[in-house]
Amino acid sequence: ESLTLFATHTQATIAQGESSETLLNKVNAPWDLSELLAHVYCAADSATAQRLSHQLQAHESIITPDGLWLSAGWLKIQRSKDHKTGVLQREKDLRELKQQLEHIQNNIADSEDKLEVTERRLKEAEAQREAIARRDSNLGMELSLKNSEFSAQSARLEQQHRRLEQIRHEQQDINIELTKTIATLAEAGQLHTQAEDIMAEQETTRQQLEALNQELQSSQHETDHAVNEARQQVFSIKAKIESLRASEQLTSKQIERLQLQHQQAVAHIAQLENKQQHTHTTLAEEKELLANKIIEKNQLEQRLKTERQIQQDLETNITELAKEHTRVQRALETEKETLDKLRLDSQESKVRGQTVNEQLKEMNADAEQVLKNLPEFAQESVWKQKSDELSTQIERLGTINLTAIEEYKEQSERLAFLNAQHADLIEALQTLEGAIHTIDKESRLRFKETFDKINTGLQEKFPKLFGGGQAYLELTEQDVLESGVNIIARPPGKKNSSIHLLSGGEKALTAVALVFSIFELNPAPFCLLDEVDAPLDDANVGRFSKMVEEMSATVQFLYISHNKVTMEISKQLAGVTMKEPGVSRMVAVDIEAAVTMAEI
Repeated sequence: ESLTLFATHTQATIAQGESSETLLNKVNAPWDLSELLAHVYCAADSATAQRLSHQLQAHESIITPDGLWLSAGWLKIQRSKDHKTGVLQREKDLRELKQQLEHIQNNIADSEDKLEVTERRLKEAEAQREAIARRDSNLGMELSLKNSEFSAQSARLEQQHRRLEQIRHEQQDINIELTKTIATLAEAGQLHTQAEDIMAEQETTRQQLEALNQELQSSQHETDHAVNEARQQVFSIKAKIESLRASEQLTSKQIERLQLQHQQAVAHIAQLENKQQHTHTTLAEEKELLANKIIEKNQLEQRLKTERQIQQDLETNITELAKEHTRVQRALETEKETLDKLRLDSQESKVRGQTVNEQLKEMNADAEQVLKNLPEFAQESVWKQKSDELSTQIERLGTINLTAIEEYKEQSERLAFLNAQHADLIEALQTLEGAIHTIDKESRLRFKETFDKINTGLQEKFPKLFGGGQAYLELTEQDVLESGVNIIARPPGKKNSSIHLLSGGEKALTAVALVFSIFELNPAPFCLLDEVDAPLDDANVGRFSKMVEEMSATVQFLYISHNKVTMEISKQLAGVTMKEPGVSRMVAVDIEAAVTMAEI
């Protein structure tokens, strides 16, 4: 028999349609053989077994009628009884191995030729891919440049649109201003008409004045009163004439100025119309150029798409060539490994053959005669294994030690001593573990009791200090000796999840509630508080003072404070005054005595 082990990689299972008959179905026995034969399949011949072996799991195997039994990692062959092993058989195997070696070398040469062809094709494909990549890069750069030009043209077009819109707004403003100017000119015309009326009235007045002067000349003997009135009328008319002349001059200047503005406005409107017409022409040219750029961009994108498709096809071909190259490389490596193995086996067979021939020459024996004298089932491997075992046992014995008995006694005594010490250490270790277990148990019990009492005290005192709300302690882990403690405080009207969200006064009151809960668990004769009420407002100071006053029945409090509300509940006050600069003086006051004296 021969057992050969080899490595396989399979995750499949034999299909039920190919072979569903197991060896268990062919065996009839009074015992339950399902564990042994349920996963052993039957095959008609070795070819079918080898084809199905790739689908076997690690616990499955296949057996054939001619004695071939194989699984996922091993192969067992039943040899005939008349088969003999020896030098002649090894020489025959050596010749077969040489033939296989020549065949494998031929396969390797063919594989190397295929590999060279594949590598050459792969290099050509790589060169094509690099050329396409460079062309793709150039097209991408050109497309980026065209996109930049397109963006610049779009920006200029948008700027011209904005400028045109601005010119339109300016034209509207000029039209409005022109309308106002025309209205002003109309008003100036009315003023001119009024001035002409005034001048006509002035002429009439002048004529009346001349007539009056004639009447005065003809009536020199009229009274002085009439002369004075006439003079006053003359002065009034002259002043009116001067005022009308000044108004006429001012109106003329306004008319000239408005006419000049009108001319300038007309010229500006003509200039704006010319500029608008030029802008429309430039805008049309820019639109035409932009349309050409868009067409050119679309053409470049189409070219780029075509080049990318070509590149993708080449990359697919390169991938297929790379896979073929990898497959050929793996086949070549497999052939090389097989060749190396055959070379090693051949070399080993040669060396072993030479060694056997030399041993036979030294013994003056003939190889054929030795083979005839060997037992029928003699195997070299079994004899060599037995020889190696005997040699190993002899080497382990070493030289003869005459003091072995005395050394054995000494080592036995030392072993007994060490065993006794080991037993003592084990006993001490067990005692320590028991003590540690007891201490841990007692610590857990006391910690749990203390934690529950403090938690109860905190739940009672927190609502008193805050006028409502709730607070409690919780452990962060299941093991109380390894756990931390979290404080959950929720004042009335708040649903915060962390104590860090509380204000300074709320944190101070929460700390006071916790400290008083701990203090109440193991009270002392007196308690010292240093400005605990500093961050509290008057309402919270009142509740804090009330709790201190309640606890003062069993504990004497000594606290430092600047708050008058807190001072009101004290029975003794001690302070420092400075009547003179740089001179401090201690002052103590008994509140009850002071109240008694005040009542008297």
